[in-house]
Amino acid sequence: MAYDIANHFCEMAANYHTDTPHILDYSKYPGVMESDRVGQLLEDIEKYAFASHLVWGLWGVIFDHVNNIGFDYIDYARQIFQQYHLLKPLLLNC
Repeated sequence: MAYDIANHFCEMAANYHTDTPHILDYSKYPGVMESDRVGQLLEDIEKYAFASHLVWGLWGVIFDHVNNIGFDYIDYARQIFQQYHLLKPLLLNC
């Protein structure tokens, strides 16, 4: 996971919408001064993980009815929804 985030930060040095997309500008790489933004990013990731649990839980319920490949979609959805319900009070303060 750290590799993926580091790779994303490295990609921030590129601007693929110019005539010289191969020229990298590492001044755009997030540095120590960006630590507040990284903290905000981590908070945002938790919120989107919450949304992801809802989407994939519903996906499991739907695919249980439309697919027959020997995958226990309902058990998968149950686990996803359990995580959703664990996160809900933490993220929504309820």
